[in-house]
Amino acid sequence: MDSDNRLHKLAVMPAGRRMWTYMAAILEVTEMNQGKPFTLKQFMVNFQTHLDGGRIESGPGGYRLTRIGQEYFQARYQAGNPQRVERAAVEQMIICIRSGVGEGEWIALT
Repeated sequence: MDSDNRLHKLAVMPAGRRMWTYMAAILEVTEMNQGKPFTLKQFMVNFQTHLDGGRIESGPGGYRLTRIGQEYFQARYQAGNPQRVERAAVEQMIICIRSGVGEGEWIALT
């Protein structure tokens, strides 16, 4: 992630497919999907299910995806996955996270 670029989060956490898309976009802009750590709590406070499921772990520099987590979140792009996300929707959400402009209220991360 380019540290000179300010990121934004939604003021109100989305639900359902929009939440899955938001999470996929967060993992990309923070480079967590590439194994890099990030202080995920800047975006959301409740990801205990993923911690308990062994998909995310705490470590130096923040949280990171485990191997299981990388596979889990990557599988969301596959047809037939009940939590499927569309690539175009994720790319649009990435634009919103980077610009702070889009559907809903966006807040700059501090």
